Amino acid sequence: MSDNYYQILGVSKSASDDEIAKAYRKLARQYHPDLNPNDPKSKEKFQKLQEAFDVLSNPEKRRIFDQFGVSPDKMGQGPTGNGGFQWNGGGGRSPFGGMNLDEILRQMMGGGAGADSVTRGSARQQTRGDDVESTIVIPFQIAIEGGTRELKVRQSDGKLHKIDLKIPAGIEHGKKIRLRGQGKQGTNGGKAGDLLVTINVAPDQSFRRDGDNLYVTVPVTLKEAVLGAKIDIPSPKGTVSVKVPAGSTSGTKLRIKGFGVLQKNNERGDLYAELSVTLPQKWSEEDKTAITNLKTEQSDSVRSELKW
Repeated sequence: MSDNYYQILGVSKSASDDEIAKAYRKLARQYHPDLNPNDPKSKEKFQKLQEAFDVLSNPEKRRIFDQFGVSPDKMGQGPTGNGGFQWNGGGGRSPFGGMNLDEILRQMMGGGAGADSVTRGSARQQTRGDDVESTIVIPFQIAIEGGTRELKVRQSDGKLHKIDLKIPAGIEHGKKIRLRGQGKQGTNGGKAGDLLVTINVAPDQSFRRDGDNLYVTVPVTLKEAVLGAKIDIPSPKGTVSVKVPAGSTSGTKLRIKGFGVLQKNNERGDLYAELSVTLPQKWSEEDKTAITNLKTEQSDSVRSELKW
């Protein structure tokens, strides 16, 4: 039985693209193998999430899954003589009447899917090779700063080929990178198809992204919050010192300009440090006495806005 990708992501069949992406990001943080080193099943759960998101975030794949109840990536059992994929029904009869995947896609897309004809009316027609799709998960830091990741792709010769994939700085989750000529080989001298790589960004334990800006929650001591202090926090550009104003409270945001996501024009967004005042676990009698004798008092007015 095919996996129900909607159940895996915990969304309804009518879920929007944003709802699907939001559900994936939440579960990816929960089951990412790097965050669950002691859970041997986290890798399998994370792979299921990846598979579900890969299908439901792709309009054509989702359309096929909704219609036939199976991922298009699981329809095939290997290449046939015409470059398509035969139904892998465990020896049973194909529910598509013997059509291969290429023919199914052509019917669903109005006959347009497939290779481009280069020459007409000749006995040996040149055709462009099919595009190939792949998905890769990259660390949060590489998505912000850019970098290179090794990608293994099985090409027409049946062998795995290593490709150095250049990740541009600032790439967003779900974006695709097109590598021209890295897809399936064309026939009779036709051009090769392209490789389309979907980029999934792994969540970070501390930082979160909103557009070109980064946000991080920074713990501060009670003393630092009351009296003010200069503290060091990490950033994409290295450690940066920021000033905590005296009298700061939890939720206070400090803006560090130009320390956010690296953009195409080599400029950066901003980094926002949200303070979280952390109280001591143990108090000495002297500390308790000092708190009791505080001259600055607060009344019930601090909760005046708290209403049902």
